[in-house]
Amino acid sequence: MSFTLPNSLAKIRVPRIHHTWANTYQCSPQYYFQPKCLDDIKDIVNNARKFNKKIMVVGSGHSPSDLTIISNPINEWLVNLDKYNKFLNEKTSIDGKYTDVTAEAGMRVYQLNEILESKGLAIQSLGSISEQSLAGIISTGTHGSSQYHGLVSSQVVNLKIINSLGNVINCNSHENPDIFRAATLSLGKIGIIIEVTFRTVPKFQLRSVQEVINLDTLIEKFDSIWTSDEFIRIWWFPYTKKCILWRASKSNEPISLPRKSWYGTFIGRFFYESLLYICVKFLPKLTPFVERFVFSRQYGLIETFNKNGDIAVQNSVDGLNMDCLFHQYVDEWACPLINGPDIIRLLAKSIEEGKKSNEFYVHSPIEIRCSNTTLPLKDADEIDISNRKLIEKGPIYGNTLRPYLDTTPKLNYLPIDKVTNSQLTMYINATIYRPFDYPTDYKCWFHIFEEIMEAAGGKPHWAKNYDETIVTKEKMMEWYGDDLIKWRKVRQQVDPDGVFLSGSAWLERNGIVEDSIIEQKSKSEIIE
Repeated sequence: MSFTLPNSLAKIRVPRIHHTWANTYQCSPQYYFQPKCLDDIKDIVNNARKFNKKIMVVGSGHSPSDLTIISNPINEWLVNLDKYNKFLNEKTSIDGKYTDVTAEAGMRVYQLNEILESKGLAIQSLGSISEQSLAGIISTGTHGSSQYHGLVSSQVVNLKIINSLGNVINCNSHENPDIFRAATLSLGKIGIIIEVTFRTVPKFQLRSVQEVINLDTLIEKFDSIWTSDEFIRIWWFPYTKKCILWRASKSNEPISLPRKSWYGTFIGRFFYESLLYICVKFLPKLTPFVERFVFSRQYGLIETFNKNGDIAVQNSVDGLNMDCLFHQYVDEWACPLINGPDIIRLLAKSIEEGKKSNEFYVHSPIEIRCSNTTLPLKDADEIDISNRKLIEKGPIYGNTLRPYLDTTPKLNYLPIDKVTNSQLTMYINATIYRPFDYPTDYKCWFHIFEEIMEAAGGKPHWAKNYDETIVTKEKMMEWYGDDLIKWRKVRQQVDPDGVFLSGSAWLERNGIVEDSIIEQKSKSEIIE
């Protein structure tokens, strides 16, 4: 069946090549659309179904893998919702302890943050950046770092999606809960998320303490560190044998900015990236010296743990977001936190051996975070918050349903006043920079990193770079089992025509959709 682009779609077509933020991948779809209203989105879906086209929804492109990369430029369309980004409404609870806000799913998180700030509200927990769309922040399992807070999707009260028939489906804990559990980690394959309702709280400041801690001290104090504050992050700089420990809690204190960042300045940043470029292209052996030099300029070399850390009071967004520095390859895994000390020792040993053999070098920091993705058995609205103070620690859940494809281990829930390391997940984020977009070699280090993480009961972040020789379709079924089968069932239910099966290379490699379904859809394309 031949296809001529209807005038209604021609009006929202933009000539654009899609690429990831880090320029790790790019693709040229047959058409790239930016819809402005619901009718535009329905028109795209209905025409895609009618003419056997496939749709890939993309946002900011911050996923560094090929998750959002099409496989067939003749037959696949990209849909970007940046212009579908209106704030719709808000509904405050009777006691004012939370407010449910609804917005179109193309709104970027930073845009919602600005609107919430003006209304005296805030998202309860954020990831490291706020560039993603609202749909994007939940579709791959975005999380922060806290002993109390889990996936950002646990703050979602309601979703609206469009299925492959062009129909709007409303889903939440009570209405279409199976679709909701699939859509809160959808990978972009459970229809098009068009509307998101978040449970927000009154805005708050974070009082943080940032300290230099020796790696040996970190391992020694590991068990107590992760339950010492509400938000905790660690950045490990292997060649210095030191880390930066950042801990924060809600506060009413006045704003007090952190000390200035050396590589936060234009000169410092450019100098650091230039040094990295020299290392990766000409002289890798310089890498440990560069990393030690940069650490000394940024933080100093004296351990300040429990002594004289840098104190700051910031609004929640500034405190939780961070500077990702340069374009990069990223490999992140989640595993039980109790395995952390052994993992760090093995990684440190491997990094040292790689340096001695000149086989590979790593970049800093290696980010270590935790989350609490265990969930109470009660429905979110049945949890008593009557005695809760406005800046009290912990979440006010939007839902208590675990996404089918949650990468974190299934651990036992304990009340907020009884949290232990045994119920926490550790995330380790290995980063290799691409200074000035140079294609740095990362595969040897990532392979070793993943072998250690997989042996420790870990699973990879869906949107990051990972080794396909370790993360196979068979391994995915072993890890997710019945949950993957249930996710596939929902996917087939909302998309019987395969409209959202774009990016077959990624799908096949990861076993997300059964091979027979991909083959069937591919044959129908050939016939057409």
